[in-house]
Amino acid sequence: MSPSTLTQTRRSAVVSSLRTIGTLGTVLALTILGASILLRLTTQFGVDGATLSVLPPGVESTTRMVHRLAATSLGLMALAAAILCWLKRRTLPETVQPVIWMVAATLLLAVIGPLTPGYRYSAVTIANVAAGSVLLAACWWLREALTHPKSPASAWRPVVRATLVIFLLHIALGAAASDFAMRGTRWVAFLHSGSAMLAVLLLTSILWDCRKHARSGKLVFAMAGMLIIQVGLGLVSLWMEVRPVGLSFVHAMLSPFLLAGLVAIAERED
Repeated sequence: MSPSTLTQTRRSAVVSSLRTIGTLGTVLALTILGASILLRLTTQFGVDGATLSVLPPGVESTTRMVHRLAATSLGLMALAAAILCWLKRRTLPETVQPVIWMVAATLLLAVIGPLTPGYRYSAVTIANVAAGSVLLAACWWLREALTHPKSPASAWRPVVRATLVIFLLHIALGAAASDFAMRGTRWVAFLHSGSAMLAVLLLTSILWDCRKHARSGKLVFAMAGMLIIQVGLGLVSLWMEVRPVGLSFVHAMLSPFLLAGLVAIAERED
């Protein structure tokens, strides 16, 4: 085997490994977010200020175990991605930014992890959801950067970047609304609803612009369907005094899918 062939083989192996990390990392990040959302939506504060889960004890313990296993696995994968990215930073420059965000989000989650039990601090709960969403987006970005490589001179459109920031803010406000609602405060939900209008308008504009793109056609159609469902569930929630856990869970879980889709659109644009 010639040196050039050997080099190409090694590069292909690294690309495959990083793409796998991106794919599995997204699944694990989605699992972490799902477990966190379920635990938060089913937690209440007692009259003594202690938290009480309405989940059956077996379901609660299983959910927490899945959360811990997924978080630990994703932390190890982030470390592996950082090592591979550093070794191939010259030949795979497109992986540098997503891996940096991946590692940064993982470190933040590790730091605030010990403060999350008991929902003692609203800021920690909000940061946990926001960082988890960034982690998911970074993992999917890594996968998309290797699956649909862009020109080195190509960059994400400013409107796409702005939409990503606003959508992340909207997700964080959703976590804040949920956390404050546990404490008997409801007004934060109006901020979440207000950010939803702006996020929906921007996301709809991007989907309309990309509807005829060859690499994003099916993705745009799927995202449009999810966006309609999410908006519908959000409107229903506004009219309900007591929201079913299932409705709130599905509404919250659609956001990570839309976030990943937005990252994919950004990477697939020419």
